[in-house]
Amino acid sequence: MGLFSKEECCFCGNQVGMLSRKKLADKNYICKDCEKNCSAFIEASRYDKAFLKNHIEYMKKQDELYKKEFEPLDKSKKEKIIGEAYHGAIFADDIAMFEVIDPKAEKRNYKELFRYDQIRDYKVYAIENTGEGKKYSEIGVEIKLRCKIAIPPDERLAHPYVEIIKIPCGKNVDSTGRADYLRRKFDKIFGKESDTLFGSIKESIVGTTKERQQLKFGVDALKGLGSLAKAGVSGNAEDKEKAKEQMQNAAESGMNLVFNNQVQYTKAADSAEKRAWGE
Repeated sequence: MGLFSKEECCFCGNQVGMLSRKKLADKNYICKDCEKNCSAFIEASRYDKAFLKNHIEYMKKQDELYKKEFEPLDKSKKEKIIGEAYHGAIFADDIAMFEVIDPKAEKRNYKELFRYDQIRDYKVYAIENTGEGKKYSEIGVEIKLRCKIAIPPDERLAHPYVEIIKIPCGKNVDSTGRADYLRRKFDKIFGKESDTLFGSIKESIVGTTKERQQLKFGVDALKGLGSLAKAGVSGNAEDKEKAKEQMQNAAESGMNLVFNNQVQYTKAADSAEKRAWGE
């Protein structure tokens, strides 16, 4: 076929020219309109039609989740952090998920959320300027997700499609300050100590996140042991059930302490998905 010939989109069947299509891994083509059904954080040309068909169904469910669980949340329940113009993230701690603000995502047909418990690692990235001008040509935060494409498929918490997200926080700047601000939100999510003067002063008064977790674990463990002792003496079914609940709380507190709040985030995200999808 000639360079400027038209090819059929394997999803909608429309004939599209070279500038309005992408070739997939199986030699099929996808048009620009159908590509808008895919995530802004994957490259469609790397995959085949069957893969993208499943991916688009996933995106439809994501859009439903967004509209039922994220969108209705009061503004006070969301924290919006803007990095570089039109880039950033909106966090919803109540459902343990966040939305990435990106011009590419705005043009997509379906909204998408990422779960806190899918995060494997994160860091500030800084690209040094090789010419004249400010110290860094770009700064931002890179988020690495557990991803089924990169790890064994039995990883329950892994994202099925996205492995890395980059959120630019500034261009042609001398410091990483704006990226550090976003990074600190992730630090807070995972219970890391503050690296700011104000945060350090606050933690000296109310304790660090880790210290508060340790205290909660201790309290829950004592309550659980007390309930067990009471149930053992009374033999009452209601006391036994309460003791069981208290010990579960203690176990959950211990797991959150060891695994940086992952248990509570998994519980919150799972609940949101079940409500949205009726599962």
